[in-house]
Amino acid sequence: MPRMKKHKTMARPGDYKVRDDLTGFTYMSSECSFTWDNKLVPNEFFDEKHPQLIVKPHQDNISVANPRPTPEDDNNLPFDEGNKDDL
Repeated sequence: MPRMKKHKTMARPGDYKVRDDLTGFTYMSSECSFTWDNKLVPNEFFDEKHPQLIVKPHQDNISVANPRPTPEDDNNLPFDEGNKDDL
């Protein structure tokens, strides 16, 4: 684990101590940021959201292009080619 730096000792108006969600150490609120999954981490450990997590799914077209009904009688082959037992 990397060495942790000390806080700045000067108090700023509106600045307060927070405990980060990554390591559990105490930091000043001005030294921390929220990640995309709403975790409070120090600025040195902050990572942007990976672009692969934003990819929208693409749905394929699964419909049949030229549907045809099943023939009722297999013995009636087109063009008088005989019956199905001859094949």
